[in-house]
Amino acid sequence: MYNKIFKLILAVGIFGVAIWQFIDGEIGNGIMYLLLSLVFLFLYFKNEFILLAFLRLRKQDFDGAK
Repeated sequence: MYNKIFKLILAVGIFGVAIWQFIDGEIGNGIMYLLLSLVFLFLYFKNEFILLAFLRLRKQDFDGAK
């Protein structure tokens, strides 16, 4: 598993390439890169919520895990 900082750097880099493609006139490539950067951003936050839920379950705080 990669470091979470690496995921954010990769998402920002791909987002920058998407903006560059929009400016260059390649709208289709820009949309594809934008969606790809959102995938990395979603994976970053999804893992954070799962880890927080497991931490709550470890403390047996079942209401907080929801």
